[in-house]
Amino acid sequence: MAGNKLIKNIITGNWLGTEIKAKNLYYILFVTFLIILLIYNRYRAEELIISKKELYERVEILHSKYTKIQTKLMVLGTERKVATDSTVIKMGLKLPEKPPKLIEIK
Repeated sequence: MAGNKLIKNIITGNWLGTEIKAKNLYYILFVTFLIILLIYNRYRAEELIISKKELYERVEILHSKYTKIQTKLMVLGTERKVATDSTVIKMGLKLPEKPPKLIEIK
C-alpha cells in the first residue's frame, strides 16, 4: 500500500508529499538561499581572479615601459650626450680638457 502511494506521488510530481512540504518549507527556502549564495560567491571569486590577472598584465606592461624610459634617461644624462646636444653647443659650453682640481681640507 505504501509502495503504491510512493509511486503515485512520484508519477504525479508530488514526490515530497504535501505534509513534508508544509513542514519543511522554511528549511527548503533556507537551503535554496544558501545554494544561491554559494553560486554567487563562486561567480564573484572567478570575476576577481580575472580582474587580478588583467591588473597583473597591466603592471607588467607599465614596468617594462618604466624600465625602457629609465634606460633612455640614463643614456641621455651621460656627460658626452649632454655635450653633443645642440642647445649646449649654441650656448658655447664644452667639455673641459683637464679634470677639475682636487681641493683638500686639512
